Amino acid sequence: MAAAAVASSSTPRPLRLAQRGALAPHHVSAPPPRSRRPRLAVCASAGVETETTSGSGRFYFNFTGFPFPLGPFLNRRTIRTEAVKGSIWLFEQEQALGFSSVSTNTRMTVIKLKSGGLWVHAPIAPTKECIQLLKELDAPVEHIVLPTFAYEHKIFVGPFSRKFPKAQIWVAPRQWSWPINLPLEFFGIFRAKPLKDEDDATPWAVEIEQKVLSSPEVGIGPYVEVAFYHKSSRTLLVTDAVIFVPQQPPECISKESLLASAKNGLAVKLLSKGKEVPDEPVVDNKLNRQKGRICDCFFIMRTNKNFTTKCLS
Repeated sequence: MAAAAVASSSTPRPLRLAQRGALAPHHVSAPPPRSRRPRLAVCASAGVETETTSGSGRFYFNFTGFPFPLGPFLNRRTIRTEAVKGSIWLFEQEQALGFSSVSTNTRMTVIKLKSGGLWVHAPIAPTKECIQLLKELDAPVEHIVLPTFAYEHKIFVGPFSRKFPKAQIWVAPRQWSWPINLPLEFFGIFRAKPLKDEDDATPWAVEIEQKVLSSPEVGIGPYVEVAFYHKSSRTLLVTDAVIFVPQQPPECISKESLLASAKNGLAVKLLSKGKEVPDEPVVDNKLNRQKGRICDCFFIMRTNKNFTTKCLS
């Protein structure tokens, strides 16, 4: 589950790469150097062109996931952002933790290759709205990439690939699931090719470099993801290896979800460690929506603290 930083061809706001925030596909872009000293920057999507369709076409039934199913269960809005003009697009949807009020954004990144085809990174739910926004790019989907072992990204690869049967599927190595280690075919993923470390034989190798990031077994399984570097735009794509929380809540997260989190919901109650939490009414305003976003991010970071610490140790 995730929120994310965004690659942009416009002048980014520089931030330290070490900053951390909510989880998800992240994109780190290096602006044209102003001096001899190299510098990385992370920028939020503010000020970049965003598009969505009308409310129709957002139905998607999803009631899977253990121990918490991933919501929304019936309706997912898709926001498309053009991050690098004519080259990179971001597609975002809301993703919720079971029946709780905790929501974040999950992201799919689409790159147009020199072949004229599309390279799709970490597919999201293939609603009619999402597929329509993708087809508006007027290019065939050539490659579908699962860059991680994580269930919240794996769950959509099968349904998404069935919309584009001619596309080749690529998956990160060392795939596993919990509590039962199920094969990829169980998730509807067929004909998949493995992503290899620094592989210069992939069809996109001239344009996009790749590196496998992995750790020994931590807790219930190993951490594995594949990072990519788009050379022409100088954009780094990672899934959960870099964490960044923009100040404003992502547009794809509904105000209802944000206000539910601001109302001392599950995140606040769990983090209060048994202390009494007042149940106060929440007025819909910018401040309370930001409060809801902060509660969500704090909960996600807190619950992933032990896993992150073990990975880094």
